Amino acid sequence: MRKQIIVTAMILSVIILIIQCQQSTKNNIVSPVLISKFARPLTNVTFTSSPYRLQRGQYLVNGVLRCFHCHAAADTNQPGHPPITDMLGGGRLLFGTDSIHLYAPNISPDKETGAGNWTDDIFVRALRDGIGHDGRALAAMPWWTFRSLSDEDMAAIIVYLRSIPPVKNKLPVRLLNPEWEKGLQNEPRPTADAPMPQPDTSTLLAKGKYLVTIGECEGCHTAWYKRNPGFFGGGNLIANDGTDSVIASANISSDSTGVGGWDEETFIRVIRTGKAGTLHYTMPWIAFKNIADTDLKAMLVALKSLPPVKHRIANGTKPTLCEVCGMIHGYGDHNKIVPIIPVNMNTKIYTSYAGTYADANKDTVVVLLKDKKLWVSIGEDKSKPIELIPVAENEFDGSGLPSRITFMKNAAGKVNSFVNHDLMPNNYSKTNKL
Repeated sequence: MRKQIIVTAMILSVIILIIQCQQSTKNNIVSPVLISKFARPLTNVTFTSSPYRLQRGQYLVNGVLRCFHCHAAADTNQPGHPPITDMLGGGRLLFGTDSIHLYAPNISPDKETGAGNWTDDIFVRALRDGIGHDGRALAAMPWWTFRSLSDEDMAAIIVYLRSIPPVKNKLPVRLLNPEWEKGLQNEPRPTADAPMPQPDTSTLLAKGKYLVTIGECEGCHTAWYKRNPGFFGGGNLIANDGTDSVIASANISSDSTGVGGWDEETFIRVIRTGKAGTLHYTMPWIAFKNIADTDLKAMLVALKSLPPVKHRIANGTKPTLCEVCGMIHGYGDHNKIVPIIPVNMNTKIYTSYAGTYADANKDTVVVLLKDKKLWVSIGEDKSKPIELIPVAENEFDGSGLPSRITFMKNAAGKVNSFVNHDLMPNNYSKTNKL
C-alpha cells in the first residue's frame, strides 16, 4: 500500500520496465531528457574510506543489492547472465528499439565516461531519491527500496564503488517518448533524507527483514498487475515469448504454496545454484549466491514470518488463467479465490473509520463509507475501491487487497491511524474525516 509499490510503481524491476518500454514503442516521437521538478540541491557530504567500508560495500554491491545486474554488460551465454568481470560498473543498455533507448549509467570511477567526477551526494541522491547526476528522474533505479539502507551501509557502498577499476564506456543519453519523459519529470521524489540508523541485527528475524527489504524481494515477488493476492505471493510476469514459455515470479510467502515448507538447505541451494542454472536470469541469483549462509538463513526466517498467501505457480508447465492474480502462468487454473469470512461488526461505528490517511512519504489512502460498507482506495487510481471486510476487531481484509489492515485508536477511543500487515508494517495516520 506504499506509494512506491502500488500502481504508479510498476517499474519495480527491469522486467516491468521492459514491458512498459514495449508498449511505448507505439509512439515513435522521442523527447529530450527533462530535469525533475523534485531534484533536491546537492550537499557537500563526504565519506571516508576504511577497510571495513570497502569490505562491507563489496559484499552489498555484489550480493543482495545486485548493482552489477544492471550496471555492467552481461555474459548472456552463461546461466544467470553474470556480469562481465572487466565491465563491472560500466553500465549498459537496458532496453533499446529504433526509438526508445534506456541505459543503466556507467558508475565506475572513470572520469570521462563514468562517475569519477561525481560527488558522494550525487550517489546518495540517486540511491535514496532516484535523481540522476544531471537532475533527471531515474526510470528504473529502485530508489524507494534503497531509501531503507542505513547511513553506514550507504557510505560503504559509495566507498566501494569508488575503489573498483574505471571502465571507459561512454553511453548515450536516454530516449523516451514525451509522455514518459514528462511523467518522470513530474513524478514526486523525496526532497529531504532523514537519517537512517544501523538496522537491528540482534536476531535472525530482524536481520532478515532488513536484507529482504533492501534486496527488493517484495517488488518482484508480488503481483501488481490485475489482482493482488498478497505481498510476496508471486505472479509478476517475468518472460513471455508468446508460446508456453511464460515465467512468473514465485510465491515466497510463508504458505505451503510458497516457501513455508522449505528448510535452510533447500533455500540456500536454490539461491546458490539458481536451481542448477535453470532460474530465469531476471531473478538475480547470480548475485544473491554471494550472500553469506547466515544472512540467507535470516532472509528465510523473515520470509516465513510473512502472512501466508495461497497462490500456486509452476513455471515450465502449460500456462493457464489464474483467477487469484488475473494473469496467465503455470498452474494458474489450480488457484481459486477463497471467500473472506466476515465477523459481525456494528456498522454504526464505520463513520469513525472513514477518512483520508497518509504515511510518512505522503502516500495517501482513502477509506470511504458507502451503503453501510467500508471501501478503501489505494494508489493513484482511486476509481476502483476495494470493499473492506471485517475479520477481527478493528481488522479488515479485502479481495485484491495486498494485506490486511488494522485500525488503531487513540486514548479517547477515536480511530486515528491504521497499519498494514507487510514485512515491515507501514503506519498511515488519519489526516481528515470524510
